[in-house]
Amino acid sequence: MGVFEIVVEPKVRRRRGRRAQSGRKRAATLFRIWHGVRELLDEAEQLGDSELVHFLAVAQMLIEEKTAELQADQPAFKSIDTSLPN
Repeated sequence: MGVFEIVVEPKVRRRRGRRAQSGRKRAATLFRIWHGVRELLDEAEQLGDSELVHFLAVAQMLIEEKTAELQADQPAFKSIDTSLPN
């Protein structure tokens, strides 16, 4: 077997620093992400991959939690005892 070489060229174009999105744009972005995850979840269910379904369901829950946190200005699990793991 031969030796493989990986050549990495420096990026010429520099990115500008990202600015924080306004509340309305952030909500729209989360909405699009949630629907994308929902579509992936449907496809994973059709494939019968239970691990992928679980992973995507957790991701969907985290997006919902973030959305609720942004809307209510309160932690999503304020009333739940999170001191002990499942």
